[in-house]
Amino acid sequence: MRFLLCGVQRTRRTLPFVAAFTLLVATAFAAPPAPTSPTIRALPDVSLLQNCAFVSVDVQEAPPRSHVTEETVPKLWKSMGITATDVNAATDYAYDVAFPNAVRVADACRAAGLPMIFIHWGSLFRDGMDLDPTTRAEFIGQHGLDYSKWGHSIGDPYARPASFFKIRPGEYVIPKTAQDAFTSSNLLYVLKNLGVKTIIFIGGHTGACLGRTADSAKKNGFRMICVDDATFDARQSTRRTCIDQTGYDAVLTTAELEQWLKSAPAR
Repeated sequence: MRFLLCGVQRTRRTLPFVAAFTLLVATAFAAPPAPTSPTIRALPDVSLLQNCAFVSVDVQEAPPRSHVTEETVPKLWKSMGITATDVNAATDYAYDVAFPNAVRVADACRAAGLPMIFIHWGSLFRDGMDLDPTTRAEFIGQHGLDYSKWGHSIGDPYARPASFFKIRPGEYVIPKTAQDAFTSSNLLYVLKNLGVKTIIFIGGHTGACLGRTADSAKKNGFRMICVDDATFDARQSTRRTCIDQTGYDAVLTTAELEQWLKSAPAR
């Protein structure tokens, strides 16, 4: 697996890292705080479907699955307590569970007539001058100025939404240049122009790009639904904890979301 480090930002949730594909290696290594609000498992009121949109965060084109060993885990990761077992479990969960469910969620949201938004890493400049400065500094630290190894330029093969989504004309693809899509893309403009009030989120990492984007969505007044089993994190042991920390209005499984969408009046 080809990894790129990026985006070290010390906050309550992360000391994040970013891989060259959708499994952006970013998560917390200290014990997380207790969730601030309970997870809501009941189906939400169908009124939330009014002015609702689907948003995928960093479910990107991915290379064939591969695993790390304790010998190949980077030294910095080891120093922060990352184990190969946890990283590999996260990789397997993404490929075996999150990615197939991401397709199901996208198809269900399309069938419900929701606007479809796909966010991905994609700096416009090959030298990454439009990347978050902390992210760019991490790339330089790991790869120097060999930009071909950075993996986040808009033209790179993995810097695009996953092909399994089969994105249609009229759906929105938005590149971002930091973990938080609200601060590094025109996502907010698109949501406001569409009149969106509620966002159905999938993707990763739950403790980094997805989590930070959801934090900003909350601050901007959006209601948020997270599809639990269509998300992934850098470590499998932190995936669900980070969802609970974010404070979504509702957390559903893929099956529950499909049931909820079908229960809504015809749009």
